[in-house]
Amino acid sequence: MRRAIARSFGIGAITLAVGVAAQVIYTVAFCPRQHAWQRVHDHQADMVRDAGYRYALPDEAIYACTTPHRLGPMVWHQDLDCYCAPASTSAEALGRLLSGDCVVDHPHATRADATGACRHAHCRDLSESQ
Repeated sequence: MRRAIARSFGIGAITLAVGVAAQVIYTVAFCPRQHAWQRVHDHQADMVRDAGYRYALPDEAIYACTTPHRLGPMVWHQDLDCYCAPASTSAEALGRLLSGDCVVDHPHATRADATGACRHAHCRDLSESQ
């Protein structure tokens, strides 16, 4: 019986280690928001987002926000993404909420808008980031 319990704990530890390793590899190598930050930071492109399932609603503005990507207490890199929030929200208030720096990209975004960093009213929902 003890041998089976020890084996179960061993398998659990291995599974946890594999999961943590996979998360670290994804965070370091494949994070799409970090790639967006890198493209803009290196002046390769001004566009942050032009696709996705979430569109800004008529009473929302789109904000381009740089936020730290944390894994536990450790900051791995900076992320950049477009967020939808009520148009009455200030960029500073949204930055405090996300623990980052935000600027207004579109005060009144439309799906036909092909300018700015956040195009065609695509954005990330605030509930996804908390």
